[in-house]
Amino acid sequence: MTQLLGIDAPADDDWDAFDWQDALDRLVELGFGEAIITLGGDGAVVLDSAADDRVTRIDPVRVKPVDTTGCGDSFMGTVLAALASGMTLVEAARAASYVAAYAATGQGAQASYGTLAQVKAFFSE
Repeated sequence: MTQLLGIDAPADDDWDAFDWQDALDRLVELGFGEAIITLGGDGAVVLDSAADDRVTRIDPVRVKPVDTTGCGDSFMGTVLAALASGMTLVEAARAASYVAAYAATGQGAQASYGTLAQVKAFFSE
């Protein structure tokens, strides 16, 4: 995202101090009104020019990772499935955070993906 917008990432990796509003304004200038920026272990940020809360920080879901292979794919797949089922972008990103975190607890990509019931059970313990 920083390369696309021609801005520097925070030198100290402090994404909480990053000017997300400026990033959203620049995305809008490029024709994008919504975006999710994933930050790995630092969670994600939802930018939505039409929402009341234009910038929403999604807290990371803490797990003991085994393998992060496929976490990005599981995140994006969950976002798309959640949006298709009527969730908001923020709700979709929150759900995706749990699914991606769950995927990190297993080995490999598809073998680590859980069903909805498995993901819910894992985080309700």
